[in-house]
Amino acid sequence: MSIIQDIIGRIVVLRGGQYSVEVDVVTDESFGRFAAPIDENPALYIAEARRAVSEVDEIIGPELIGFDAIDQELIDSYLWEIDGTDNFSHIGANTALAVSVAVAKAAANSRNISLYSYIGGTFTTELPVPVVTFGADENFEYHVIVRDLLEVTDIIDAVVRLLDFSLSLEELSKASEQVGLELGLEVSLGITMRKELETEKVLEIVEDYNIAYIKPIGTPELFLELIAGTHGVFIDGEYLYRKYNILDRKYYNALSIKPINLGTLTDLYNFVNDVKAEKITPILSESKYEPADETLPHLALGLRCPAMLIHMNSVEKINELNRIAEELGERGRIITFEE
Repeated sequence: MSIIQDIIGRIVVLRGGQYSVEVDVVTDESFGRFAAPIDENPALYIAEARRAVSEVDEIIGPELIGFDAIDQELIDSYLWEIDGTDNFSHIGANTALAVSVAVAKAAANSRNISLYSYIGGTFTTELPVPVVTFGADENFEYHVIVRDLLEVTDIIDAVVRLLDFSLSLEELSKASEQVGLELGLEVSLGITMRKELETEKVLEIVEDYNIAYIKPIGTPELFLELIAGTHGVFIDGEYLYRKYNILDRKYYNALSIKPINLGTLTDLYNFVNDVKAEKITPILSESKYEPADETLPHLALGLRCPAMLIHMNSVEKINELNRIAEELGERGRIITFEE
C-alpha cells in the first residue's frame, strides 16, 4: 500500500513569469510532485497562487491523508466533492490537476515503475511524435513534424536547420522539403492560424505549402471544407471544440488537448477516450505557461496519444521522451504520424 501521509503546496514560477501551484504528495513508501501549467488566460497571479497553496495545505491535504495513492479515481472524484462546483471554480483547475498528477506519480513510485507504465500498463510502448513549435509571425504559429522519426533527436535536427530560414510560410515550406532531403526524413510543416482567413485561402495554403497539420480558427463550415478538401492532413479542432463544443469526426480529425482544461487525471483519461471513440486523433498539448517539468511525455505515452504538441524550448520534455525511448529499448517504437 502507499498511504498518503502528507500533501504540501508551494508557489512555483512558470515560463513567462506566471505563478502556479506545485504539490508534493508524500506516502509511507514514496513521493510525487507536479506543478500545474496555466492556459491562455492566466488566473493565478501571486495572490491567487498563495490562495491555492493555502487550499492545498489547509483543506485538500487534511482531507486526503489516509487515502491510498493507487485509488486514483476515488481521489479524483473526492477532489470534485471537496470543490463542490461543476468546473473547479472553488479550489481551481490548476490545484486539482497538480494534486491529481502528484498522487499518480507517488503511486507509480511506490511500485517502482515509470508514470507512463503506471497509467498505460505493460504494453505501453508506442512513443508519441513531437510536434514542435519553433516560431510565429502575424498570421501563423509554425510547427515542425517529422512523420518518419527514427530517433527522438531527429526532430531537433530538423528544427535547428529550419531556424536558419526566415519565418514566412513560403520560405519555410521550401526549407522543410530541403531539410527533409538533407536528413533523409519526411519533414513537414504545421501551422496554427492566428487570425481568420477566407476558406479558399486556407485550402490553398494546405495544398501548396507542405502542410501536414493545421489548427484553424473560423466557422464550422471552414472545418467541413478542410476535411472534404484535404487528404492526409491533420485538421485540429481545438478552436471548434472550445467555441462550439463540437466533438465530431466530420468536422476535424485531430484534437489538441491541454490537461489543465480537463481537471483531474481521471477527467483527462476519460476525455482522451471520448476523443478516440469519435475516431479523432488526440494530441496532448502544452499550455501557454508551463513548468520546467518532464511529465507530459509520460501522460501522452500512458494515455496512448500518438503525438504531443510542445515548444522547442521545452527541452526537459524532449529529453524525457528520449530517456523513455532508451528505457523501452527494442520494445519501444515511434508512431508514424499519419492520417
